[in-house]
Amino acid sequence: MKGQSIFLFLFSLLLPWSSVFSQFPGDNSRNNGSKPTLDGFAEVSWEASYAQVRDKFLSLASNPQSDEKIEVVHEDKEKSLLVRRNGIFYLYRFYSTPKLVLDSRPKDKNQPRPEKETSPEEDEHLEPGKLFSVGVSFRYLPGKEVQSKLENKYGKPKKETLDDKKIGGAVIWELTDERQAPPAGGFIVQWKEAYKKQPFTRRVDYFSSKVKAQIEKEYKEFFSAEEIKTLRDLIP
Repeated sequence: MKGQSIFLFLFSLLLPWSSVFSQFPGDNSRNNGSKPTLDGFAEVSWEASYAQVRDKFLSLASNPQSDEKIEVVHEDKEKSLLVRRNGIFYLYRFYSTPKLVLDSRPKDKNQPRPEKETSPEEDEHLEPGKLFSVGVSFRYLPGKEVQSKLENKYGKPKKETLDDKKIGGAVIWELTDERQAPPAGGFIVQWKEAYKKQPFTRRVDYFSSKVKAQIEKEYKEFFSAEEIKTLRDLIP
């Protein structure tokens, strides 16, 4: 593994900068000044199932007519899928409502939840995972150039937070439709860190605003779920 990491590092140094940027999301400029949106990542929509995303990349990886180099590097069923695509790593993250939260909710008598056997791995979650975030990792690139590429597609960021040295921090784009509840769209976080005393970037994260709101809501439910379930069982 160590030897492989060294090889990947040396190989990345040989890649021309232009080839990395050509694969980086946000490379295309906005068309006709239209308002940018974030309804998913690249060709995959938010809330796509784990199975759909996995099958898509396995199909692309085995397609002899494809010019892309695609490999499914690691998979954690219904939770995450790590894909290496043309030398860049994409971590697809999936979310499903915890079983404890589902069990704490009032049961719909008209639509009872079907009983099924679950393995230890599936015990914490019963529902299929749905895409809520994608993390993109690549070799160090100048933070200003990465930010410029993202601005070309998504416009100016909403805010930027930097450390005392004005080097490390995060740049945030909010690309949502607040008229909907929960808001549609998503947001982007570009991470900057010090490298050679300059702000560089090697990671950008994309998130679904809708699923983020769901996670925040169910996070609160999770910590009271056990008590709610106990009270419901005591008072049927």
